[in-house]
Amino acid sequence: MNSDYFKAKKLTEILNIEVMSKESPFYLAISGGTGASILFKLWSEIYKNIIPWDNIDFFWVDERCVPPDHIESNYGNAVKDFFSKVYINPNRIHRIFGENDNQQEAVRYSEEVCNVVPKYNLLPKFDMIILGIGEDGHTASIFPGQTHLLSCLKPYAPSVNPYDGMKRVTMTAPAILNSAKLVFYLYGESKSLIMEKILKYSDNEYLFPAAYLLAKRDDIKVFWDR
Repeated sequence: MNSDYFKAKKLTEILNIEVMSKESPFYLAISGGTGASILFKLWSEIYKNIIPWDNIDFFWVDERCVPPDHIESNYGNAVKDFFSKVYINPNRIHRIFGENDNQQEAVRYSEEVCNVVPKYNLLPKFDMIILGIGEDGHTASIFPGQTHLLSCLKPYAPSVNPYDGMKRVTMTAPAILNSAKLVFYLYGESKSLIMEKILKYSDNEYLFPAAYLLAKRDDIKVFWDR
């Protein structure tokens, strides 16, 4: 693991403090993408024996509707980069079944999450959610123009990637904003342009889903390795 991933380490140290300060279980929702891959590799190497991983219940922010062995499966990539290298009780790993119909799976996963994670304001309250930001300003699987997912009061809902038509399941904005701690982890200079746009058009929070979340909470932390 490259020693230059300063922000990934800083985020991981905060995660460790949070996990250690809370009685088990700690409810964590994670995303996919390059940022998640960086974190997983860091966790499975430097922090493998530091963080009490078996005190964490793992959930997903979103998932593509593909089987778990598909190259684009968020769960499958987490297994490859992290879960195959760090033992965690399988009962603490709550995956989205991407191989299922996305409408039915959104209902099933919402029920599972609500049965495990304590609720606040009628929605699950995760201890921490780690998000990324796409180069178009999407976060989770909420893409620009999908304003219904910014107000949907169900924890998870079906989504469709407007660029390739791939069906997905995503946590909704109200559920994301309900988290005790909400952080973004970004990796690479390629995020520069979208971050500039988010800052430039900060008065139009509906233009980019990531900007919407940032506008609704002033305690969101952004970690960016670039």
